[in-house]
Amino acid sequence: MSDLEAKIQHLLDLEEIKKLKYLYCRYNDGGWYGQPLSHQGPSHELFTEDGVWDGSPIVKAEGRDEIRKLFDHFAKQPMAYHAVMNPIIEVEGDFARAHWHLIGAGRLPDDSSTLGVAGYEDEYVRTPEGWRIKLMRVIWGRGATLANGGWTDADPNLM
Repeated sequence: MSDLEAKIQHLLDLEEIKKLKYLYCRYNDGGWYGQPLSHQGPSHELFTEDGVWDGSPIVKAEGRDEIRKLFDHFAKQPMAYHAVMNPIIEVEGDFARAHWHLIGAGRLPDDSSTLGVAGYEDEYVRTPEGWRIKLMRVIWGRGATLANGGWTDADPNLM
């Protein structure tokens, strides 16, 4: 592989990893105006068979089947919104590490509304199916419960 081809492959790898993270968010977001409920997509398929979703000390799931069960449980959350940004991605051959910032919003089953900031420390591996998540670790930050009834649906007539 020439130097130029290696640089192009590196850029392609970065974009594929970003897309994987964005799909994760899209599959888990929902429950606001005109959107289906949250956690309805096949998020677990974005992980390796032995992948880990680590939200310690609150919850941790190991393996695709356990991750699917965890996300089925998360589907009880009526609304979720993940905004990931500021990715720092390091690719070394068929392995990559990334750090992401997260702004998340949600409505919980008790109808309380939350807003928080956190981070992700991820590991990825290239598989025959493309890049997959080997480890997703949530780095808990700060959060708040919203007052005044929390989230309401936007009125598109006012936009």
